[in-house]
Amino acid sequence: MTPRPQEPHMLAYAAVSSLVLAHDADAQGVAPNYWKWAADTHMAMVSALLDSELPDVRARASIVAASPRDDGACRQLLKELESLFTEPAGTPASARLVALAQEVESSSRLLVHFGSPLGHETPAPTADVLLGGIVRRPHHGTHPVDAAVVIPFRAAENAHDRVRNLAAVLNALADQSYPRDRYRVIVVESDERTQWRELFAGACDHYLFAPSPGPFNKSWAVNVGVVHGARPAELVCVLDADILVDHHFIERAVERFGHCGTQAHWPYRDMLFLDERASARASARRCLDGAHRVDPEDLRGVWLRRPPGGCVWLRESLFQRLAGMDERFVGWGGEDEDFVWRVERHGVMDRHDDLMVHLHHGRAPHKAEGGVPFYEEVENLAFCTWPFDAEIGRLDRYVK
Repeated sequence: MTPRPQEPHMLAYAAVSSLVLAHDADAQGVAPNYWKWAADTHMAMVSALLDSELPDVRARASIVAASPRDDGACRQLLKELESLFTEPAGTPASARLVALAQEVESSSRLLVHFGSPLGHETPAPTADVLLGGIVRRPHHGTHPVDAAVVIPFRAAENAHDRVRNLAAVLNALADQSYPRDRYRVIVVESDERTQWRELFAGACDHYLFAPSPGPFNKSWAVNVGVVHGARPAELVCVLDADILVDHHFIERAVERFGHCGTQAHWPYRDMLFLDERASARASARRCLDGAHRVDPEDLRGVWLRRPPGGCVWLRESLFQRLAGMDERFVGWGGEDEDFVWRVERHGVMDRHDDLMVHLHHGRAPHKAEGGVPFYEEVENLAFCTWPFDAEIGRLDRYVK
């Protein structure tokens, strides 16, 4: 027995992932804080690969470093390292690589997922095509439902990727195995002025506009959605506008809450953040080709291990007891951690192992004025101190 990871394939994967992450800024940008926290460990692995005493390893590592998005080259290096790590008695050079890979696998929350070879591309479906392919129209009802899915949203006029992503999300939420009249989908657009109501209002049960001229406040937008659109509902799902769900997403969640003691859950352990090409392919397959779920086999991206946000389910009564999400969080980062920590503290939080994929889009600024990352600014707030009696979801919060 040993407390260090031993599986050769995963150790090889961790080593190649370090090499890709170090040379692909887009891969790092999936979660810049996660990259920052483990960067030294990754870079030690990279140096060992590029300076390895083993000629084949050094040569293949150099190819990947020069072309980090060449999945064929990544797989060749992966195969080379897996074979090397499988040998029962390796050389000192291979033993050093194993030890560093174990360190990466034990400390990093990022793992690159290699997809198909370069050149295999699918045109990204347009928002109009995705919305036109919705199989079951919304009911727009206000009657009690089993589940309400609240989607906070903001997109600039030229943010076509974010608009396309929400269209794919709404398409997938319409294509569910659960009875359509027993769940509700609410989109909350929060911006200085509404830009997308005409496009999306007919594709969800409730479309709300929450006026806010400043940085995006996800927490407030979610609270607006629950207070003014979700109720009455037994369950609430907070879903980001870029998470492509499968055909049984709602049915599976409702069934889980039928088990005694269930109050809240993440439906996933790790989440796959797809790159631009893989996002186009996944959207086309799920929304246009009728696939019930996407197959990650040839979808390139980055796994985030145990992320706190993206999708969380809980009972509406627990949401109400907690006074929803902390509306003091503004900008990028912090609000999801705070929310699920409070859910875990005052309820019961389970985690399941469903496949969930995040669609690619241009990244929001991670730094506030002065260059300080938002996730460092929010750490100065007192986490888990949002008062239980807070008035939440006021539509005039930012109206002067």
